[in-house]
Amino acid sequence: MSTVTTVCAFVLLSCATWAQTDSTKALTKSPTTAVLYSLALPGLGQVYTESYWKVPLFTGTCAIAAWQFFRNNADFQATSQQYDAAVAAGEASVVTNQLFARREAYRDRRDMSGVMFIVAYGLAAVDAFVGAHLYDFDVSENLSLGIGPTQSHLMGVAMRLSF
Repeated sequence: MSTVTTVCAFVLLSCATWAQTDSTKALTKSPTTAVLYSLALPGLGQVYTESYWKVPLFTGTCAIAAWQFFRNNADFQATSQQYDAAVAAGEASVVTNQLFARREAYRDRRDMSGVMFIVAYGLAAVDAFVGAHLYDFDVSENLSLGIGPTQSHLMGVAMRLSF
């Protein structure tokens, strides 16, 4: 598991070297800094790239997933101890089967919460990286498509391209 984490961290941190940038225009926001901030705390990279509306999405998703992970892990541990005690005491198979099924359900929920946390954490870093790259992207209305009256016709389609 630590090998996978190391490889993922290496890929995320080295993404900045793969990006092609225009040599005549420097980026205002550093993608590497955005990723590092986002890896430090999910949502912090979005604050750096000024995408404030995304902060509660990433931070909230990671916080809920972490809370679910620890809650399900505690329930798994308690149910596992109950199951071990029931098996050691030689209780009926109905009781042990029920405890076993409950223990496995808590394990599955714990694992799914962990996956949800890792995916949200990774998406926050990728979003911060992309947001830093696109921070200077021009979204003005110089390129537009309008439907409506033109100067020569009352009804028609007008397309205006200006750069």
